[in-house]
Amino acid sequence: MQLTALALWLNTAFAGFDEAVATAIHQLYVAAGWFFTPFLSFISLLGKGGIFLILLSIALMLFRKTRRYGTTMLLALAIGALVTNVCFKPLVARPRPYTHDGSIFQQYWEMLGKHTESDKSFPSGHMTAAMAASLAVFLRGNKKVSWTALLFALAMGVSRIYLSVHYATDVLGGVITGSIGGFAGYAISNRIPESFYTADFRDYIDRLKAKKSGGKGAGRSTAAAAAAEPSDGRRRTLVIDGANFSTMDGLFREFNRLFDVGPDEAVHSLDALNDLLGGSKSVLAGGLIQQLINSRDLPMAAALSVLLLAVTGAVIAVYRKVGGTGDMSMF
Repeated sequence: MQLTALALWLNTAFAGFDEAVATAIHQLYVAAGWFFTPFLSFISLLGKGGIFLILLSIALMLFRKTRRYGTTMLLALAIGALVTNVCFKPLVARPRPYTHDGSIFQQYWEMLGKHTESDKSFPSGHMTAAMAASLAVFLRGNKKVSWTALLFALAMGVSRIYLSVHYATDVLGGVITGSIGGFAGYAISNRIPESFYTADFRDYIDRLKAKKSGGKGAGRSTAAAAAAEPSDGRRRTLVIDGANFSTMDGLFREFNRLFDVGPDEAVHSLDALNDLLGGSKSVLAGGLIQQLINSRDLPMAAALSVLLLAVTGAVIAVYRKVGGTGDMSMF
């Protein structure tokens, strides 16, 4: 296999360093491989495809108290992935350490179960993702506590060297690219409007109802919308329990109640339910961006656009991974 100039330079200039670190970490296997092999394999699995960290960041975005953390994490992961997979991995094209016949890396790899990876070695995508997510939490949180998030990145780096699927220099490269993602994601998340972080997404149901009713009330002011709320602070919510959801008819009745659908337009099938919910993407995603563009706040609009692009990429990644339509080598 012919190496690129950068890969050849890494393999020669840092050969002693990579081998020394790999040998030192291999002592964990010698001392207590029965514990460290399954534990570090599990840590490494958490970074596979970036799926776990992406889903975690999206889950955090669903709640106002943790939305800043989730947003920063998702942006950091997206930027880190772009830097790693679009820029460095194709440019360096460094083979995995276990492909070096007769090396100690290959020997360690065979001892530890021959974990294979499909993409190039430098920088480590697992480490990029772990560092990006951990740094996002560290920057966003209380530093007296949030520093513990960096322990996850440390464990991830050790696991990749322990399993002999990365050189130590690959992991250090992942620390750099992950840090780029973490700092950039933090900076961009600070430019997103405060209304995004404080919004109660249940309010979008009112907008969707107004749109389905032919635009009535679609242009009402915030004060008017607040006045329309029940005086005791209650709001319409979707109630899920064994009584009204024991059959599909109960599901349809609950959505009819929630959206005030009249008898002539009542939902009685999944297709009708899909039609009722249609257009929610434009309300949820496009509404805030369009509002920012109209107000000429283009930097914030661009920041939110990047966030939505990251979410879209996450959904595509999950689809490809679950559907098995192709090799997921993002991380």
